[in-house]
Amino acid sequence: MLGSAAHNPLKLPPTPTIEVRPFSAEYISQQVRQEKLDLQYRRAAQIARSVYRENGCRVDYAELTGKFAVDVGISSRILAGLIFTESSCRPNAESQTHDIGLMQVHYTLYRQYTKEQLTDPELNMRVGCGILKGYINRYGLRKGLHAYNGFGDRTDSYSTKVLTAAGAM
Repeated sequence: MLGSAAHNPLKLPPTPTIEVRPFSAEYISQQVRQEKLDLQYRRAAQIARSVYRENGCRVDYAELTGKFAVDVGISSRILAGLIFTESSCRPNAESQTHDIGLMQVHYTLYRQYTKEQLTDPELNMRVGCGILKGYINRYGLRKGLHAYNGFGDRTDSYSTKVLTAAGAM
């Protein structure tokens, strides 16, 4: 048997042809844009993580903070400082005035969401960042932070508190 196997060499299947198609310029541009965005997200999350740690807060929401900061165009340092100031980074936080979640969104003003929905960190940040961005665009950073707090305190203490927590002072 050994001898007969040597006389019948094994036939190999034909070599498959591999078709190589170059990537389009649009595809490459899209990949480059996505890579740059991913870098921005990672850097913003690093900054948020640092702010949370400096304030003795858990870093569970650093990536989400970084993502929303980049997407909305707010400093991740400021956003993390505000989240720490508002809720000590607790998604289930509820104030005496019925402000809910990480960013303490007042659910009676945003009736399209229930209290339970606003404890979801992603929804709470989406709503809160929209509010904050609108105030910052309208009034500038310090007064925008003051407006986010409801203009209740006539002093600049709230914005100073947020900026201090953010490490921006």
